[in-house]
Amino acid sequence: MKMTRTWMGLALLFGGLGYSSLCAAAEPQPVETFVFVGERIALEEAPDPCDEEFQETGELTCINMDALYTARYRVLDRIVGSYPSDVIEFSVSDHYGFPRFARFRHALLFVALADDDAWLHKYQAIPVHRTVGRQWAACGDIRRDPEGAPSPQLRPLRFEREIALESDLSDAMLAGYRAGQQPHWRIENGKVWCSQGMLLEDVYEVVRNGVMRAREVTLPAWPEPLTPEPCSRSE
Repeated sequence: MKMTRTWMGLALLFGGLGYSSLCAAAEPQPVETFVFVGERIALEEAPDPCDEEFQETGELTCINMDALYTARYRVLDRIVGSYPSDVIEFSVSDHYGFPRFARFRHALLFVALADDDAWLHKYQAIPVHRTVGRQWAACGDIRRDPEGAPSPQLRPLRFEREIALESDLSDAMLAGYRAGQQPHWRIENGKVWCSQGMLLEDVYEVVRNGVMRAREVTLPAWPEPLTPEPCSRSE
């Protein structure tokens, strides 16, 4: 019996296998998670492998529920794991169409690596931006508290430039802004500015202890800063 699949949809949802691995076998493959801050080079729509197979065989053996993309990012800061190049290409699956994170220039990305496959852990990409102090930070509160309490890591921040152009945003994002869903944004003269956010290490820990832990993807804690030893003075 052939395996019914939704390309990477279900696999990525639970941090599992990529499409090629699902097609090849039901046995799990070793997966490493590479976490890094990346700069978008390109994100292009990818062909639907289920549709391609149907066109070739006339047999519908899978149904894809997601929009599929191929992303290319420049690796700027490596957080966890390793990759042999400064440019990485990986697959992205998104049920809602063009990924929100890709509308911004930089993101903290959680990418799964197995054999020759690389794919984004589903929805685990958080836009980040440089502060005036040259730190990476997300705009606003990335934690979703059902009771509405703000994250304790949310703080006032000054970003060194706008986080996006108004023209970069989707109609849905702009509608949400007008409805007050982005209280940290200010759009002025076609530019999107941000007034509060979370530093990179806090963003990483929210994802590590939240979605990734729920998916049983183990990641190390953010490294504590080293405390310099006091200088000894010779007698």
